[in-house]
Amino acid sequence: MSSTVAETVYNEIRDDILYGELQPGVKLKLDALRDRYNAGVNTLREVLNRLVASGFVFVEGQKGFRVVETSPSNFKELTAMRLLLETDGLGKSIDAGDVEWEGRVAAAHHKLSAIEKRMLTEDSRELTVRWSQYDREFHQALISACGSDLHMRMHREIFDQFRRYVVIELKTHGFRAEDIIDEHRSICDLALARDKNAALAKLTDHIETYRRRSQD
Repeated sequence: MSSTVAETVYNEIRDDILYGELQPGVKLKLDALRDRYNAGVNTLREVLNRLVASGFVFVEGQKGFRVVETSPSNFKELTAMRLLLETDGLGKSIDAGDVEWEGRVAAAHHKLSAIEKRMLTEDSRELTVRWSQYDREFHQALISACGSDLHMRMHREIFDQFRRYVVIELKTHGFRAEDIIDEHRSICDLALARDKNAALAKLTDHIETYRRRSQD
């Protein structure tokens, strides 16, 4: 099976984990997965091992694969790591970013803003998945001039794990209507204005909003 098909299956299983279709702790049986995702066993093993490396799945000794559980302590760690990666990456990008970086940030925010306007009046799984993708792309664009591919890759993995916790534990996909729209606009404007201190403060508050909600 081609790498393109494997990538499709990876994204499908990851999204089902992210959005709670595959619940924390559930056993991932190859026969059931083969029928559900129309994929061969070898492809599924490759995909599941990638999901282990990404922190969504773990290997239970000789018993096979399971979806990773969620916990308050895990969310605290994820929040701290996301803050570390994203604030450091944004600070470096504001210092070093050129006009190409500015273009990436502006373009990513334009896409995100357009779909957020639709989210105010529409509600569907497809739209939610697209919003989550555009949200990640915006936050990746913000740190894209940090100078480290490893930094970018680690941020993407932590971002998705953070999103999963928000969906599973807070019972929301993360969209907070006008509040989050305003936060994204402010972060974008401050970053492009090179107001580093204000941009980092706004980004920190934006991320910690979910941690505060988990304590309510």
